[in-house]
Formats: sequence, structure tokens, C-alpha cells
Amino acid sequence: MTPVNKPQNDLKRIEYLLLSIQANPGRSQRWHLKRLHMYVHGRADYHNGGTNCGFFNSPSYRNVLWTDVAPKNVEYDCWIGSRIKSKSAQMHLTRSGWIRANKIRQNVLGLEPISWDSMELPVPGACKIYQTGI
Repeated sequence: MTPVNKPQNDLKRIEYLLLSIQANPGRSQRWHLKRLHMYVHGRADYHNGGTNCGFFNSPSYRNVLWTDVAPKNVEYDCWIGSRIKSKSAQMHLTRSGWIRANKIRQNVLGLEPISWDSMELPVPGACKIYQTGI
């Protein structure tokens, strides 16, 4: 595989993830991490989206800047008993993540901000999740 051209803008990794989730809501964590790896290194991620996964586990970012709205319907066994998780994540920005992504679009990239009203909420009652942290 040949490397891609180096991007003109040098975004931080968190900035890239915010813009990626804003542009592609509902995609999985791995999908965004594969794109981040391609952006940073210019080649495919041979760990299949496992590089930089700490961004999605960190309490500084998860449910602050983005949240997973995938239905939890897969049962699995672990050392403390049976648990339920989702088959694949569906990442969406929270209100504060949306505001931060728009600041990056304006200040770093020189693009117009995307209106919050243009976002379709993924699940009923999600406005309680997204309206926090203005």
C-alpha cells in the first residue's frame, strides 16, 4: 500500500476525532480510529482500529464530548458474571463536543460551522444526553 499525501492542516488527534464523528455520526469507534491512523501515519492500521482506543475509554472524553448510543443487546460472560454490551458502537457528539468541533472547523480549518439543528438525534429522548455540557 502506498502512503497517502500528508494533509495540509496539522490537526491534533482529538480534533480529528471530533471532526470525524461530526461528519460521520453513528459509525463505530474502530471506524473512526482507522481513519485517524490513516490521517496520522498515512498508511492502514494493522491493529484494525485498536490504536489510540484510549480516547474512547477515557472519562475525560466519553459522555463529555461523545457518547455511544448503540443498543446493548449482546450477552457475554466475564469473571464477575454475565454482562450485556452492544455489538458495535454508534458514536455521536454531545452538545459540548459539537461546539468544540465547530470551533475547530472555524479557527483551524476556516470552514463554516455546522448547525446543531441539522443533527438528527439517534434515539428517542436523546436530547437529555446531548443537551448536557453546553
